[in-house]
Amino acid sequence: MAGEIAAKRHAQAVFEIALEKNELEKWRSDLELLSGVFGDAELLPVLESPKIRFEDKADVVVKNLVDVGPMALNLAKLLIQKHHVRIMPQIETEYGILMDRHKGIEHAEVTTAVQIDLSAQLKIKDQLAKITGSEIELTSKVDPEIIGGFVVRVGDKVIDGSVRNRLQNLKKNIAQAV
Repeated sequence: MAGEIAAKRHAQAVFEIALEKNELEKWRSDLELLSGVFGDAELLPVLESPKIRFEDKADVVVKNLVDVGPMALNLAKLLIQKHHVRIMPQIETEYGILMDRHKGIEHAEVTTAVQIDLSAQLKIKDQLAKITGSEIELTSKVDPEIIGGFVVRVGDKVIDGSVRNRLQNLKKNIAQAV
């Protein structure tokens, strides 16, 4: 959870810098390269090792990231210094979400007990677009544990219309009444 919060904070800071300097696409590219290096199975142990000096880790990163800007290199060094190397892919993801939001695109996820067809997905997508006033990127997920109905997530908001949720609420109400 702490990593998720840190990733969101870093992504927000990077996004604000990119927006201010009109370098949104450049930063997206830089973050993609950073994620590739920080996610490399051979480099990750080196970057996380407490036995290797920070300066040596920074040199490894600089040598592997010749195409990124100086501010992105500073971000890479900061993550190494703060021992947050593993959150880089999440920073990239969060940055992408912020960038899409800036373009008027919201990401939504619908979870159902069984796979829903494309027609139902399009209806859900259209309804969410009307509610949010944004273009919707919809992903569909199956979770039999919700029993029936659906759970929709748009950003930080959740609409839980699942049978599991209704049963849990019913159970709470009965327990309170007794």
